[in-house]
Amino acid sequence: MVGIIRGRISFTAYATLIIIIVAALGTRGNAVPRDNETPKRPNVIILFADNLAYNDVGTFQEESRMSRSRTPRTDALASEGLKLLHWNSPAVLCSASRSALMTGKYPVRTGVYPRVFEPDAEHGLLANETTIADYLKEEGYATKIVGKWHLGSRPGYLPTDRGFDEWFGIPYHMSGGSLDGHVCGKQKDPNGTQWLPLFDGQEIVEQPVDLRNL
Repeated sequence: MVGIIRGRISFTAYATLIIIIVAALGTRGNAVPRDNETPKRPNVIILFADNLAYNDVGTFQEESRMSRSRTPRTDALASEGLKLLHWNSPAVLCSASRSALMTGKYPVRTGVYPRVFEPDAEHGLLANETTIADYLKEEGYATKIVGKWHLGSRPGYLPTDRGFDEWFGIPYHMSGGSLDGHVCGKQKDPNGTQWLPLFDGQEIVEQPVDLRNL
């Protein structure tokens, strides 16, 4: 296992998080192989966040600030594993950056650019795109995605339609629906009835979602 997460991860400024959990089916995780035995593939966890600055994560802060870190569990993943110091995102927008993560392509090549998918979007990531979940399934992995999807909110475009075995999260950005007693602007939600849903697979299990319970 690349990292084991216990408890909550606290990010500043309502960073919207997507967690991709990839489990190798029928293996023993990182068990040391016996002689003449095929090495076991690792389980993988990918964390991808919006509105998260480099030094919002304690492990990237100066040592003098580490004692005040708000991300101790994420810091532990870095200290117990491998910390990479260079990262380039292909876009500063939610949908575009996620399409790149899912497909390995620049967002302009998938048509997810330069805007984001709004709650009333009729489409999402194109059906002819192969996602990371599709590739991993071919390799015998089970996949789950937790958090914001933002690549289509209608049937046919949800994560479980795009190769993932399971999904628990919200379909679009938090400002795309009213929640927690706060109502969206009149332009997006003139009647104050567009409540942000929480999905478990293909089913809405809470609406409006209470983010304090996530």
